[in-house]
Amino acid sequence: MRLLPLCIIALLATPLRAEGPPEAADTVTAVQKRPLRQAKRLEILPYGAMSIGDPYLQRWGAGLRAMYHLREGLSLGLDATGLGTWATEDFVIAKRELHARIVDSRQRASLAAVVSIAPLYGKVALPGDALVHFETFADAGLGAAVTETDATRGVRPLVTAGIGQRIFLSESFALTARVGGNLYAERVKVPDGTLTKAMGFWSIALGISFYLPGGER
Repeated sequence: MRLLPLCIIALLATPLRAEGPPEAADTVTAVQKRPLRQAKRLEILPYGAMSIGDPYLQRWGAGLRAMYHLREGLSLGLDATGLGTWATEDFVIAKRELHARIVDSRQRASLAAVVSIAPLYGKVALPGDALVHFETFADAGLGAAVTETDATRGVRPLVTAGIGQRIFLSESFALTARVGGNLYAERVKVPDGTLTKAMGFWSIALGISFYLPGGER
């Protein structure tokens, strides 16, 4: 019975350990590296192109674009294009049977200085844990086009603009698609002489971008 008071006193004298907040768990943030870095690299883009939305003239051709990327998302360069033009059946019917006055302006070639920005970059997860990195860009340019009609031929001032998408394939390659428009000042024959008329068309282009020099690991 004498031990019971001593045990009670010893228990009361034992300091209570305050429970603090649980230790914060270590967090790791993983940021996936872009598979293709563009800054300070030269992009060479050979592509094929075709016109869209024109019921009278069908255009097919190819081009070459060279762009130097000042940084990620900003580049400057040159774009050269050659096109062949063919009249559609609607054009032949309109000219022969309806006697429509259609100006069949044909752009043969063009050269333009282009600036491009890429404000959107992202990635999409595919089945099998595969990630596809993509980039959306917009561009605009000024230059000249070699055009001709049935009565005139010459070099005309040209304005071009478009939007596109790149899908990165590796450190040095990307699949590039672009939809854009060309607008130029054509000289048209009229009964009183000639006049200047704005002509143009929409086109879609598809090619493979090559980046030089090779990417660094």
